[in-house]
Amino acid sequence: AIHAMIKAYDALTMKFLKRGSSRHEDALKLFKELIAQDKIPAKYAQLRDALGDAVADKSDFDYKGKEVGKDEAGRRIRNARQFLDAAREILS
Repeated sequence: AIHAMIKAYDALTMKFLKRGSSRHEDALKLFKELIAQDKIPAKYAQLRDALGDAVADKSDFDYKGKEVGKDEAGRRIRNARQFLDAAREILS
């Protein structure tokens, strides 16, 4: 779910800003920039939090073997689905 969100985010920044984030920490800054430039409709601004969670925890899941319970996994999958649906609509 995290990797899918990051790939969708990369597609958005490449399409609208012609650049991606060189660091995951920059993702929220560029997402905010996309909203400020009206490239992403304001109705999707709340997805910034889901993206923030994903990039903040990516390394812990990838390299440290962090695990979550069923409820947390379900929440993260729902967030990813919302983010991917929004990206699909925006990119269409």
